[in-house]
Amino acid sequence: MKDGEGRTMAFEGTADTDRRAAILNAAVVSFGTLGYYGTSLQRIANEVGLTKAGVLHHVGSKEGLLDLVLGEMYDRETLDLTSSMVREERPLIAELWRRTVAINAERPQLVHMFSTLSAEALDPAHPAHDYFEARERDTVDMALNIRWHVPGGVDAERVLQAGFAMMDGIQLRWLRTPGQDLNAMWAECENVLFPLPLWEGYR
Repeated sequence: MKDGEGRTMAFEGTADTDRRAAILNAAVVSFGTLGYYGTSLQRIANEVGLTKAGVLHHVGSKEGLLDLVLGEMYDRETLDLTSSMVREERPLIAELWRRTVAINAERPQLVHMFSTLSAEALDPAHPAHDYFEARERDTVDMALNIRWHVPGGVDAERVLQAGFAMMDGIQLRWLRTPGQDLNAMWAECENVLFPLPLWEGYR
């Protein structure tokens, strides 16, 4: 009896996890194509075969769903990457971006969603406005905790700010023209960010 109950509970837990994942994946696609305002919870519910109340059970609210897809789905891998580089001995700034680009090249739908919401959230009333405003600042601040291996006299903060801005632009070009190699596109940017001979041995 106990074993049977245990198996049932495990099954229900797995089913809940699967439903939640389906909701988040549907939200990524919908937010990417329609934006936050163009997406309704009912639309998400229809996509995953649940009621609106069923969706709310898993995400709490529409804003809760927005927080989950940005913080849990989009940010997790890149934050883990930056945190891991804090523990490295004098890493290269170029390597941070190469690894980030490699991650994003494998998840175009998430990058599409991020870019769409970023533009939409220019409106101060948008529920993700504060997230994007803080993220831009916090991303650079976190990267500055890393003891970068850079040429003498180079201001790492300015390089980081320029690089992150360039990455945003390159990703938009990539999304506009499907089929391009994001890694190759980024490699061309490195010649501008890390010009030789100054950056010889640092890229």
